[in-house]
Amino acid sequence: MKIFLIGKPMIVASDGSRPTVPGHQPWAVLARLLCADRPLGRRELAAEIFPEVEDPLGALRWCLASLRRATGAKTLHSDPIVLNFPTDTCVDIWSLKSGEVEATGPNVFLEGVEPAASAAFDTWLLIEREHVSSRLYQCLRREAMRALSAGDHARARSLAERGVRCRPLDESGHIILVKCLAASGDIAAAVAHVDATETRFLKETGEKPTPALRAAARKTVTDPPHGVSKSAMIDALIKSGKAAVSAGAVDAGLDCLRRAAADAEKAGDEHLLAKALGQLGTSLIHACRGYDDEGALTLQQAADIASRIGSSDVAAEALCELGYCDALAGRRPSAAKYLEEALPYAQDNDECLAGIHAFVGFNLVDWGRVELGLSHFERSLEFARKAENRRREIWALGIGAWGLLRSGRPDEARDWLVQCLRLCDEIRWLAFRPWPVALLAEARLALHEMGNATRGDLEEALAISNQLADPCWQAAAARALALVDTDAGEYEAAARWLVHARERCCSVTDLYAGLLVEIMSDQVRLSKRIGDDKGAAELARQLLPVVARTHADAHLDFATAMLNPSSRPHRAGL
Repeated sequence: MKIFLIGKPMIVASDGSRPTVPGHQPWAVLARLLCADRPLGRRELAAEIFPEVEDPLGALRWCLASLRRATGAKTLHSDPIVLNFPTDTCVDIWSLKSGEVEATGPNVFLEGVEPAASAAFDTWLLIEREHVSSRLYQCLRREAMRALSAGDHARARSLAERGVRCRPLDESGHIILVKCLAASGDIAAAVAHVDATETRFLKETGEKPTPALRAAARKTVTDPPHGVSKSAMIDALIKSGKAAVSAGAVDAGLDCLRRAAADAEKAGDEHLLAKALGQLGTSLIHACRGYDDEGALTLQQAADIASRIGSSDVAAEALCELGYCDALAGRRPSAAKYLEEALPYAQDNDECLAGIHAFVGFNLVDWGRVELGLSHFERSLEFARKAENRRREIWALGIGAWGLLRSGRPDEARDWLVQCLRLCDEIRWLAFRPWPVALLAEARLALHEMGNATRGDLEEALAISNQLADPCWQAAAARALALVDTDAGEYEAAARWLVHARERCCSVTDLYAGLLVEIMSDQVRLSKRIGDDKGAAELARQLLPVVARTHADAHLDFATAMLNPSSRPHRAGL
């Protein structure tokens, strides 16, 4: 038996027949049972689905009887209700959770099903649709990249096309599709899709996509450098490109890395090719705003080549960076898979292990699994100090402090941030400094240790962020200023800072999802604090799909309660 809840729901029996399930309510009942992370009692379910029916338990019994006729006499009995489906039953949302996805198919959870149910169920359905859409999009993106890396252009294109239908206004999916079209040799189709996408984005959002979309449709033509030893020259290009990117000469560095990859491919040196692609992908993600998708595709190629030829360090680094990219965007299950894959390749590489555990912690904290995430930050610090890698240590301290604040441990967060800033000053890593400055202000507010210099430090951090043109740091500094003004009772100024923080955070496609959720939550709290319940509810309505889409589980009950103050909080199951 197969049960499909994505698209127009249906049940396909083992003999191929499609039993009829009348009405919307039975599908609502079945979906609620299949997505729940625990058995549901009859009264609880009846109250959600039939809030205004005279005999809600009777209506539920009728629905369960209809579903039993479609699925089998032994199913859906007892209280709490037990599914009891045959062991070989295939449920599409269960398969999706394990990472399985078809190249073609519908995208909307319970498409066309809109039962007259309670506000709590309506909220659950809104959240679940976002969860399913997010999970589906992640799987499609991941599999399209894998297929493209493997040279299966037809499957890659189909997966990418479905991904674009799933998230039509997500530039990331369009970049993947354009890359698939270009890689298959259909440059005309790639350019046509870019033109159509730019027109649509301009019409529906008022802005064109970033230059990364059009860049994805172009072939890079470079002349290979001459030299006595090809491998030596290629390796020198990789090192030069990495150094140039680190020094801020991003375009020159990327050009070196692209030439290194082209020369390595021409020379048939797969180790150097994987190394060049890995560094190129990492540079695209960390040094160029809006190029995360091209960087991820390049890293996937590097990981596939490196794992095939046994270049463990290169494979570990590439998979680690793929995990970071997905964690930043809120694609948490996908990030977890990449990072899990990276660990066996890292082996005794302390520097790489420091990065993997830091990114695992980063992903888990914003997923709502804060304590587990913090344990990984602790391990990251151990490996970073063992490897004497100050940048890894700074990153783990600064981002780990974000987790400590979420955990309600501002005193420990303050200590980590003071260490982080000291190390930033020691190695002169000015570009990272705004983040710990912003978080240190939040920690000191919680500890009632605000000093006169705090606001000046934040304004300086914002100025540096503006010079760096880093939207994430700009948003973090603006949010911290909002928290300071809120503490001082300057609510209008705080509201303006939060609007600015949200605008800066959303000004790029590769935004930090966890920070956006926190900023939007701060806006809800501020509206509630000043007595604007209507405004708080509207902001919560904007927050809820973002929370669901980015798997920010710790914020789910908060957003739901703000939207439906009288409803009983619950979590979506997928």
